[in-house]
Amino acid sequence: MEQTATDTTLSLMESLVKQFAEMKFEGALMYAVFMLVAVVICLEGYGIYKAALLVIGFAVGYSHVGKYFDLTSLPDDSRLMVQCGVGLFIAVLAGVFVKIGIFIAAYHFAQTNLSGIMVAFLAKQLKLPEEKYDLYAGVLGIVVAALVAYLAMRAERLAVVILTALVGGFAAVDFFVQMIPVFPVDISFSEKLPSMVWIVLKFLLSAAGVGVQGVTESKSK
Repeated sequence: MEQTATDTTLSLMESLVKQFAEMKFEGALMYAVFMLVAVVICLEGYGIYKAALLVIGFAVGYSHVGKYFDLTSLPDDSRLMVQCGVGLFIAVLAGVFVKIGIFIAAYHFAQTNLSGIMVAFLAKQLKLPEEKYDLYAGVLGIVVAALVAYLAMRAERLAVVILTALVGGFAAVDFFVQMIPVFPVDISFSEKLPSMVWIVLKFLLSAAGVGVQGVTESKSK
């Protein structure tokens, strides 16, 4: 019996390490925790902006390093240690130096959510040749994200409110969508909703975050 319990514990630990290393989670509880953290960042971002930048910085460093490991055969535990190490470094950098943290958060958000839309628009306006589209799109995506991050860094207080609301709101909806297939209660019907519904929900939650943070800030003055 004792051996079985030990084996079960080791198996569970190995499963968690693998999930974190590959950023592929299976449990609804895990997604629920991430979603709760995202909602808190969305609604309370400016009040806890240093902690929010720490979390965002860690997530950015952790996930970006993970992408480079997707094509390697590095063991899960070694991969997880490297990802955590880089994530912690970026987190400390973002939390201690606020402007750098804002730049990192804004760049990541713009690169992930905005640059594709803006690049597609610019490509159409500039009539870029299709055979070189990927190259131009990559360069334009970096330029667009860097410009957004620079402007955010200049408007520090406003940027913190908008950024934390957007990052938290978008992440919360993303985690909810990822949780649907593994949720204990069958809510699979929501998977059939048009993608535009989730986009609208992201912006509505983000707008609510900006409003709540604005009210909270005005009351504290």
